[in-house]
Amino acid sequence: MTLNKKTAIFRGNRHSEWKNIIARNPIDSISLDLSDPSSLILEFLDKYKGKFIAGFISYEYGAKKFIPPVCETGKRIPAVCFRAYDDFDLCKNKKILSKKIKSKPFILNIDKGEYCRNFRKIKNYIQKGEFYQINYTNYFKSVQFAKPEEMFWFYRLENNVGYSAFIEDDDWSIISLSPEQFIKIEEGIITTRPIKGTIKRPLKSKNSNSEIRHLLNSEKEKAELYMIIDLMRNDLGKICKTGSVKVIKKRSLQKLESVFHTYGLIKGELKNNLAPIEALLSMIPGGSISGCPKKRACEIIFELEQKPRGIYTGTIGYILPSGALQFNIAIRTIVNHGRDLFFGVGSGITVDSQMDEEYQELFAKVASFQP
Repeated sequence: MTLNKKTAIFRGNRHSEWKNIIARNPIDSISLDLSDPSSLILEFLDKYKGKFIAGFISYEYGAKKFIPPVCETGKRIPAVCFRAYDDFDLCKNKKILSKKIKSKPFILNIDKGEYCRNFRKIKNYIQKGEFYQINYTNYFKSVQFAKPEEMFWFYRLENNVGYSAFIEDDDWSIISLSPEQFIKIEEGIITTRPIKGTIKRPLKSKNSNSEIRHLLNSEKEKAELYMIIDLMRNDLGKICKTGSVKVIKKRSLQKLESVFHTYGLIKGELKNNLAPIEALLSMIPGGSISGCPKKRACEIIFELEQKPRGIYTGTIGYILPSGALQFNIAIRTIVNHGRDLFFGVGSGITVDSQMDEEYQELFAKVASFQP
């Protein structure tokens, strides 16, 4: 069965190992709802072993091990989608837009009063010892202003991130400008690069040394990252050979167009009997976009957030014919359905978090996507 116009695009930068790939016209695909078993994914990937595979897994599909069944991920977009391609192109050159296009502004879907009420609930949970950290998210909304693939290249020009992706269907598309690698697996070695710690970057014309010093000297931001590194080490420890999990980078700086982040780098050697896709499924949702401990954080996210996240904070990626696998954390990710654009944005909240700072962080993260 030939499926037309099902494009998948992946674009990295000089700091990432994400391949620059364009794949069109898949030979087959699989789409799953939240109730479908993960064994169907394994069967599909086994059937097309040696082909190029592109796809995504939603946040709720990973979190369903921790939370009650929720409504479907919304807007008729599947909870899981994978596609097999006979061929793909490795592209080195940047895509040049054929015409000038003008974007529309993104508007936050929650008023500050409601945000503040939920923030206080979260701080109360933390003070009671329910969890140490949670990633609380909300949505910005806009309207479509160009064809989906044109919008991907448009936003890509202002967001030269390491793990961007574009997946389209007949009536929906996903535009992911993610700076965060979830996992890479190649020749039995698994790598993860969790991001935690954010500060707004000043205009390019201004010196940003003071912001960098503030971020690197912040005990709150440091603790936030170290908690997630410990969580990810624990997740890797369940699927890796004993003693093989190592923290390679404890705290490094990542510079983006509108913010600075800090991140860690952790590696391990997978157990011999574990397939890469099984490792991926065992680790979702990622620790950096759920919280610590993960189970309780997912339960509170389910309680407080207004709607299912869908692909936002899920994972998007590809599997090469060699079996090597790379997936991102689907942050800075826009879902296009009909004429609507939904842009999920969140921040990590800990006992030291300040409400106004966390609220303003939402706008800092969306700034490079605004007109």
